[in-house]
Amino acid sequence: MNEDIKLYVVTHKESQYLPKDRTFIGVGNNKDISNVHIYDNQGENIADKNSSFCELTALYWMWKNDSSTIVGLEHYRRFFCTKHCIFKPRPIQLKKIKAILSKYDCIVSQNYIFREGIYTYYSKNHIIEDLDLCREVIEEKTPEYLPSFDEVIHGKKAVMCNMFIMSKSLLNDYCDWLFSILFEVEKKISISERDNYQKRVYGFLSERLFNVWLYNKKLKMYHLPIYMPDEKPWLIKIKNLIKKLIRR
Repeated sequence: MNEDIKLYVVTHKESQYLPKDRTFIGVGNNKDISNVHIYDNQGENIADKNSSFCELTALYWMWKNDSSTIVGLEHYRRFFCTKHCIFKPRPIQLKKIKAILSKYDCIVSQNYIFREGIYTYYSKNHIIEDLDLCREVIEEKTPEYLPSFDEVIHGKKAVMCNMFIMSKSLLNDYCDWLFSILFEVEKKISISERDNYQKRVYGFLSERLFNVWLYNKKLKMYHLPIYMPDEKPWLIKIKNLIKKLIRR
């Protein structure tokens, strides 16, 4: 798939919101989704890990099987939209994306502010030993990332949802680093006794690790709001306004 730009939308079920300039990639056990263009179990893949790796099985597929110049990852319920989406938000268009990436390294979501800090939030909502183990693996495999890990994880802001648009060359660099860490962590923990939510550990970890990678690379990021079609436009506008006020 050697194209100029390819935006993938990860989905595990039927979706009513289908932007025509996106490619829907199916993940999970449901392999009979009518609006899907391709599934993550084709080509080189880790599709069987979806229950614990979440959208990362789609990310892995993109890394190993796509050769487009620019690639992006969104969700069937979350799309990047223009900054000025007051009454009728819409997914950002390819022409605008190219214009942004002519000046910036990547497009990511707006920062989410964790009032009590990222580490504390993770300890209250997930299994903190997983994040601690992640640090140990980074110290062992890529120690040059350790200062960035500590800075990000003990900070209060991060881009979330594992959403991005960037060059394929940057994606290759990110995935090469990310999966080397996660696959090593996977060897060291057992998730068999966890509930389905906490089994999604590698998706949770990757949201934090994406920020570590971004910080370490010192990339020039362009932050865009996320449009969720299931929510009313006016509610999105209010939420975005509140987030801006909180960040000040």
